[in-house]
Amino acid sequence: MLKARVVKSAAAALLVSLSLTACDPPIPPGLLALQAELEVQCEDGEVTAVFPESMTDLALSWSDSLLFACENMPLLPVDDTVKDPGLVVSESSLVGGICKPFAQVPVAIDAAVLVVNIPDFFEVFLTAQQIVDIFNGTITNWSDPALAEFNGDFPLPDLPIVLPTVATVSAKTVLSDWIGRLAGTPLDLSGVADYTSLNETDLAAPSEEGAISIASYGAASYLGAATVAVMADPNDPESFVRASYTGLLSASTQLTSTVDGSGVKVALDPSIEPQAEAGLDEVVVPYQAIYSVDMALCGEDTTLKRTMARYLLRQDSQGVILSATLIPLPEKVRVDAISVVVVGLPLPTPPVTDETGEGQ
Repeated sequence: MLKARVVKSAAAALLVSLSLTACDPPIPPGLLALQAELEVQCEDGEVTAVFPESMTDLALSWSDSLLFACENMPLLPVDDTVKDPGLVVSESSLVGGICKPFAQVPVAIDAAVLVVNIPDFFEVFLTAQQIVDIFNGTITNWSDPALAEFNGDFPLPDLPIVLPTVATVSAKTVLSDWIGRLAGTPLDLSGVADYTSLNETDLAAPSEEGAISIASYGAASYLGAATVAVMADPNDPESFVRASYTGLLSASTQLTSTVDGSGVKVALDPSIEPQAEAGLDEVVVPYQAIYSVDMALCGEDTTLKRTMARYLLRQDSQGVILSATLIPLPEKVRVDAISVVVVGLPLPTPPVTDETGEGQ
């Protein structure tokens, strides 16, 4: 049974907007999403969900929050060997190996990072062109003089560079786009095969000394891996861009999204000027190798799965992501995702107010 727990609000203007008759035009998705924040929609029943290892803490936080918000709608994190999970949260290309989704939408933002296994090094500084040269075989050893310019205080060791053999589709796509744009030369990753396992943490822990790997920011942060800072301008030693919360958040303001049937397409448009974080004046240089982490609603289409997905897209649920190794969705992307998962669910209704005596 569907239920709604109402959160009191004085959003009078919103209530007027939602007090439409049958003759009025449809309520815009943005207003519907805003109204839905005033109540928590619940439905009795358990939903199983598969998460990658790097999202374990986030999954448990979401599960714990439901004990208070929707005590009869528990979220049960399970591993990827469980048959017919209700939801799968992962990099988009990995969903198909676990379930057949009836809807698939973004739920968070991640990024591609370069992870290195160089003894006693926790960060390496490389220009975009040097990254291109490493992957095309022009630079084959970490002691190459070309790499000394921005790592001079800590000379890199005499170690052969071991290139990655696998990476996720999303990470390869956004990394090659961004590095190729910075270098003015394509970053060819055609020799790196598609990764197919849900456990992306393997990519953030290359075992061989001298190895460089393409991993997710979430997995690398989860493991505390050594990463590459990219020099945006090879003539400016202060132009390095790290995969950090602020850099990813800045880049997320350059994302565009469009609803495409039962999914949402998300892409970065570098021509969009990045925006400063709310409350701040300074715009951080964006780390543009970002992509969406998807939430797939699997198997039979049910209102229970859609209600759970809607809960994980709430503003307060997205706020929990701030304490994880990902960043929350930009509002436009969030609203587009909501518009897909709420199909078939009851429309939100204005809460009762003293002024109108209307609502539910």
